[in-house]
This record gives sequence, C-alpha cells and structure tokens, in this order.
Amino acid sequence: MRVKTLIFISLAFFTSCNNGESDNTERSLTKMKEKVVSISEDYVKETLKNRKKSVSLNGTITIGDSLKRYIIDPAKIFTGYIDDDLTTDAIVTVISFKGDYLDLIEHLIILNTNGKPMLIRSIESDMTILKLENRIITAELPTRPRSSPLFYCSSCREIVNYEYENGELIRKK
Repeated sequence: MRVKTLIFISLAFFTSCNNGESDNTERSLTKMKEKVVSISEDYVKETLKNRKKSVSLNGTITIGDSLKRYIIDPAKIFTGYIDDDLTTDAIVTVISFKGDYLDLIEHLIILNTNGKPMLIRSIESDMTILKLENRIITAELPTRPRSSPLFYCSSCREIVNYEYENGELIRKK
C-alpha cells in the first residue's frame, strides 16, 4: 500500500513539473494569445484619439473612433515557430476601415524574444493567412489589384508559402 502511494505521489509530482523545454501546452498557448491580443490592441490604440473598444459575442475586438476602426479577431491568431528559436511566435491580422470601406490589412509578426512576445514588424498586404506550420507561413493572395473588379474573384487567388528570414518574409518556390 505504501509503495503504491509513493509511486502515485511521485508520478503526480513529476508530471506536474515543467522544466520550460516545451512552451506549446494549451495553457501557454492561451496565455500567448492573450499577450498577442494585448500587443495588437496597443499597436492599434497608438493611431487613434478618442477611441472606443467593443467586443462582440464571438470575441472579435473592434477599436475605433469617428473616422477609423480596427478589427482584431482572436480566433485568427496563428501561433507556432516563425524564427529560428524554439519559442512560440504569432501572427495576427488587423483589418482597418475608414467609414464603411476597407482601408488596410496588416499582419503583425510577434516573436517571442527571451520569453516575452514583442511586435517585430507589420506587413501591409491583402493576403489571408491560412496556417503557420514548421516555420512556413501559408497565405492566400489575390492575383488582381484591389482596384480590379476581379479582386474578390475566388479563382483569382493563389496559395503562397513564406519563410521569415532576417526580418523579411521570403516567398518560397
């Protein structure tokens, strides 16, 4: 009986210990996404005066003033490895509107540096991030300019893979 109790307590102790080698547990990913949302909100708030924030029932965050509004969808935050280290990084898409018209789509690259997520760069692009896996960012790009009537054509899109190298997204062949 004592041996079984000792084994049970030992197993409980060892399985509860985390030596920091892996940061991909569900709890740490949730914390990472919360930090990423906070960083994204701070980035957006810098450009607005008299801003108001609202959160929809599905969690989408809207921050705006009388002229411009930004939309951050936490469900579309992609986490994984972007740079060369073994810490979880993130990409979040921020969409801005002037009035009712789409103004700008930005993708914020947030790298986990020394255990702290930091906004490294913002990329302005009409691409839609599809996934982040094995340091490869897969995105869907329109093949026509925004001014073209074929911009929203579903067959006028291409799937492209990018890799983050030296602060730039490099298109993979």
